[in-house]
Amino acid sequence: MVSTSVSDNRSIGKAATLLRALLEDESVRGLRLVDLVQRCGLEKSTVHRVLAALMAEGLVDHDAESERYRLGIKFVEFGMAVLRRLDVRTEALPVLARLVAAAEETVHLGTRAGVEVIYLEKVEGPHAIQMRSRVGERMPLHSTGIGKAMLAYLSEEEVAGVIRQGLSARTEHTITTPEALRTDLQRIRTRGYSTDLEENEVGVRCVGAPVFDHNVRVVGAISIAGPAYRVSEERLHELAQLVTEAAQETSRRLGCVASPYAGVR
Repeated sequence: MVSTSVSDNRSIGKAATLLRALLEDESVRGLRLVDLVQRCGLEKSTVHRVLAALMAEGLVDHDAESERYRLGIKFVEFGMAVLRRLDVRTEALPVLARLVAAAEETVHLGTRAGVEVIYLEKVEGPHAIQMRSRVGERMPLHSTGIGKAMLAYLSEEEVAGVIRQGLSARTEHTITTPEALRTDLQRIRTRGYSTDLEENEVGVRCVGAPVFDHNVRVVGAISIAGPAYRVSEERLHELAQLVTEAAQETSRRLGCVASPYAGVR
């Protein structure tokens, strides 16, 4: 077993303080030694010593000409290693639990599989009447709220590929023409969420929002679904706000900083 002394803990704490200061620095040039001393509240000799150790590990870079310090390239490796381990289902689970409690309807997490959406997770609402969907089930992108939420943020080439596969009618309310689908996708991008008004299953309505990864690439979507008699037109906007906030939180957990979301309208 490796023991950690009080001295080690203090050294780690000082290093973390310096790294945090460099991380929060918004300038391009970096910080001078005197800046770090002021921001961190540490002795100059301590800051100099800790910086030397961090530089030796590639965690901090030093520009000798300007006498400024910046985070080192090693942090790119660390960041990418963390991002590779992030999993949309793992990151979404606690968010889904809170969403169910707030919406009191069934919520789904799904991702794209070709021209279909595949359900990765389902959390049942508290009501006796439940949705028939199940984890692992596949449904068309164009007829589901969760699918259209993703489809709206795919490239035009990818959308065209979905259209070429055919927009089959799941119900009498399903969008089946390219023109109507593209109009709906533009509406989704404008208002920030998708709807499924009995388009995939008669008697079921849902509202969905896209989830993005650290590259601002759509990797999934979250939806709230319920019987049409509970999910009224009036309630859709309330649920849209909840699902959009949940999707945004999940995206942040996946490292998405530059949010492409529109405000819910």
